[in-house]
Amino acid sequence: MTFEDLLANPSDWVAYFGYGSLVNDKTRNGESFGVAGRLKGYRRHWSIWEASPERRAFGMHGAAALSVTPKPGAYCDGLLVFDQKSHLPQVDIREAHYSRVKIDLADFQADQPLPDQIDCYIYVGQPALTSKADPKFPILQSYIDAVMQGFLHKFGEVGMMRFVEETDGWHTPILKDRDRPFYPRSVELSLEEARLVDLYVSTTGAPMVTPDQLLP
Repeated sequence: MTFEDLLANPSDWVAYFGYGSLVNDKTRNGESFGVAGRLKGYRRHWSIWEASPERRAFGMHGAAALSVTPKPGAYCDGLLVFDQKSHLPQVDIREAHYSRVKIDLADFQADQPLPDQIDCYIYVGQPALTSKADPKFPILQSYIDAVMQGFLHKFGEVGMMRFVEETDGWHTPILKDRDRPFYPRSVELSLEEARLVDLYVSTTGAPMVTPDQLLP
């Protein structure tokens, strides 16, 4: 799908701002496409997800995921994804622990003009299911791989660096699951991509742990 398709039938389309795995084209449906840019008014952070599918996969407490918090003056890199309105129910299911919140397209900065008649949203973690990062709820390395590969492809290395700098909660342990990924939309990294992901993640100081090092 292209902008020409969108402009021909704008009422059939919707947009949502991805700031994590949605940035990676490999994790979304093939008919969606996105425009990279910066959204004003939100700060990204790691949160615990007690009700996540990964909790059952671990047999432990759960896992961490990305969310955002409204914050005046803050900016967040990401992808404004344009998708068919008919796909929105499936996206809502994927983002089951998030609330879909409407955003103003004027707050999104991009290098190309965008149609202003499209409804735009962001998925914000539901307060009842998220809180500050906790060592018992690790970040999945396979999740980071999917997210940071997306940022590399859309923003280059500077985007990987900004992702690290503009995300709070990096004191959370990272579970080493790249070889046996728990993340359901895991991706394969090239050797160079893996090197870059590991390089920028190492700057966070987040401890790397194996499953047997986690508290039961």
